[in-house]
Amino acid sequence: MACLPLALIAQGATQTAFVTTVGKDTFCLEQYTRTKNVISGTWTVLHAPGVYVHDYRITLGDDGVPVRYTMKYSTPGAATPPDLDSLTVDYDPDSATSRFFTKRLVDTRRFAMRDAFPLLGQSYVGVELALMRMRRMHLDSATVTLQPPSEPTRPVMLAPARFFSEDSALVTQNLRLHVGADGNILGLRSGALELRRVGPFDMSALIDGFVTAFAPRVAALAAAAAARVEISLPASQLDRFVGEYVLEPTTISITRDGDHLMLHLPQQPAIQLMAMSPLEFFVRKPDLVMSFESDSSGRVTGLSIGQGETRQRLTRKD
Repeated sequence: MACLPLALIAQGATQTAFVTTVGKDTFCLEQYTRTKNVISGTWTVLHAPGVYVHDYRITLGDDGVPVRYTMKYSTPGAATPPDLDSLTVDYDPDSATSRFFTKRLVDTRRFAMRDAFPLLGQSYVGVELALMRMRRMHLDSATVTLQPPSEPTRPVMLAPARFFSEDSALVTQNLRLHVGADGNILGLRSGALELRRVGPFDMSALIDGFVTAFAPRVAALAAAAAARVEISLPASQLDRFVGEYVLEPTTISITRDGDHLMLHLPQQPAIQLMAMSPLEFFVRKPDLVMSFESDSSGRVTGLSIGQGETRQRLTRKD
């Protein structure tokens, strides 16, 4: 048995399922099946009223390290399909090539990295594969390369991983996991994040059920977005909002371009804002509403960004 390639030890198909919560408003389902060196799964994020589905496939080399990752993205129940259709990452011995397929273009990038495992949001298949490989290699500690396939401009994470005992592992400095004897993840809890390993479930039926349940709220939000009307504001009014706004660790900036404000998000093209009131602006795609805040003297102190039913507040930098 010790002489067999790591990825081929388990010959039969095995199924894994996780349920993850992030605070009170985000609920994730993940389920995947492994047959020899191929992992096929779905990671679904439920952030009411949105349903965000990621169907992925990971092919492992004989050493247990991924050689290819593909992901198909969809938002069932949404008024319009997402701009991102799919992505692929091909891992070579010392590099990786990612390809983003959107409605408008294909973006190809190449990066230097070695023995990387995919890490997409709260999808933990890559972390589990890395820990199971460590167990098979009889390693109590290692540095695991975690690569975010949906964020090609974000650097890879070199994550120290260490087993404390047969049932406990630490990845990075603060992600402590309850693990099985072979390194499979049984659960974790870190701040507002909680993951539990569960029995298999019908992913398609759950997705359909949530889409149906959220449909009235999606329709109401779409109607509200369609009813927004752009108004004109003088340059002096727009200039009040120009500056940088922070929600740690992210900083965004607002600039003026002629008679419009522009929103600059990290590593993304600028987005034109349209005024709907003296303090409120909107974007149609993606559907965003931005409301600026001011103190009693009229000085702008912050803004809130709303997408669907979710709002985030940012503070203006002095």
